Amino acid sequence: MIRPPAFIGIVGWKNSGKTTLVERLIPLLARRGLKVMTVKHTHHDLGPLNGSTDGERHQRAGALKAIVIAPDAWEISGCRQIGPPPSLCELSAHVANADLVIVEGFKDAPIPKIELRRQSAEMHRPLAANDTRIVAIASDNAEAVDELPSFALDNTEEIATFIAAIAR
Repeated sequence: MIRPPAFIGIVGWKNSGKTTLVERLIPLLARRGLKVMTVKHTHHDLGPLNGSTDGERHQRAGALKAIVIAPDAWEISGCRQIGPPPSLCELSAHVANADLVIVEGFKDAPIPKIELRRQSAEMHRPLAANDTRIVAIASDNAEAVDELPSFALDNTEEIATFIAAIAR
């Protein structure tokens, strides 16, 4: 029997470093033998591919598929899909071949999540205080931790090891 993929969310306020962290995690997790796909939530309309969209960044990092969901459209690995954007739980057929799906954004998703905290982010209100699904914190401020496992934001090796344990 094929096991469904594990999901892990990367959440945080705007400019907290979510896409950069996902980019760095994908190859580390792939080297650990995991087939990684990504799902990105954006509040913006999908624009033309220009080499620097978040979905393209995920794919260049090694994601087998990069799904981007906007308010009124969605794409899989740069290809626009017909119909309204699906919810996260409606994507199971599209991610079935993955071992791990990294979900960027989707703060309210009912999946385990790692909260990113960056001092330069526009908002500093901790998400973990109101979300029991947040399982760890990654921060650039050592004093900004809760009673959860915490990592330095730039320590992608430790974060990848933590995520790989969830995926196994």
